[in-house]
Amino acid sequence: MVKQIGPAPALAGVLFLGLLLLSSCAASQDEQVRRLRARSIYEQGLKNLADGQMSTGFSSLKEAVQLDPANPIFHNGLGVVLLDLRKPAEAEAEFQKAVELDPNYAEAHHNLGLSFAEQGRYEEAIAAYRKAISLPIYATPEVGYYNLGRAYAQVNKFREAEDALRTAIQLQPKLSAAYYQLGVVLTATGRREEAKGAFRRARDLDPASPFGQAAVEALKTLGEGG
Repeated sequence: MVKQIGPAPALAGVLFLGLLLLSSCAASQDEQVRRLRARSIYEQGLKNLADGQMSTGFSSLKEAVQLDPANPIFHNGLGVVLLDLRKPAEAEAEFQKAVELDPNYAEAHHNLGLSFAEQGRYEEAIAAYRKAISLPIYATPEVGYYNLGRAYAQVNKFREAEDALRTAIQLQPKLSAAYYQLGVVLTATGRREEAKGAFRRARDLDPASPFGQAAVEALKTLGEGG
C-alpha cells in the first residue's frame, strides 16, 4: 500500500491555482476598498475647503493622493489648492502627474498653464493652454482662451492675445475679465477708442468686481470719467 503524503500532482496544481485566484480576488477587493476610501477622503476634503477649512481640506487631499496615486483628479485637485497657497512649483508637479495619468484631461492641462504663468514661464503656459483648448472634452474653453490671451500679452504677442480674448468673449459674452484684458491689449497697441469700448463693457457687466473696478480706473486714465 502506497502512502500518499500530499495531494496528487494534478490535484496540487488545481489547489495552487485556486489559492492564486483567491489571493487575486482578495487583493482586488482591497484595492477597491482603498480607492473608495480615497474618494471619500477627497470629497470630504473638498467640503472642508468649501467651508473655509483650508488646512484640514489640504491634508485630506494629500491623503487621497497617497491612497490612490493613480487617480488624476486627485492630483489636479491638490494642485489647485497648492496654487491657492502660492506654491506654483509644487502645483506644477501635481498637474504634470495628472496629465501623465490622463493626457486628455483638459482642466489639468489648463491648470498646468496657470502654474507656469505664476512662475513667469509664459511660453510654456501658452503651450499648456493651447493643449487644453484643443481637447474635445473641456467644460470651460472660454477660461482657457482668456488665460491664453493674458499669456500672449505677457510676451508682447498682442495680435494673438486679441484673437484669444475675442474668442473667449464669443464663447462667453458676459466674461467681464476678458473684456478688461482686451482693453489692456488694445491700449497697448494704441487703439484707445476700441479700448474704451472694451473697458466700458467690463464695467457694465460686473461693476462691483475687481475687473469692473479696474475698468473704471482704466477709463479715467484714458480721459473718460468711468
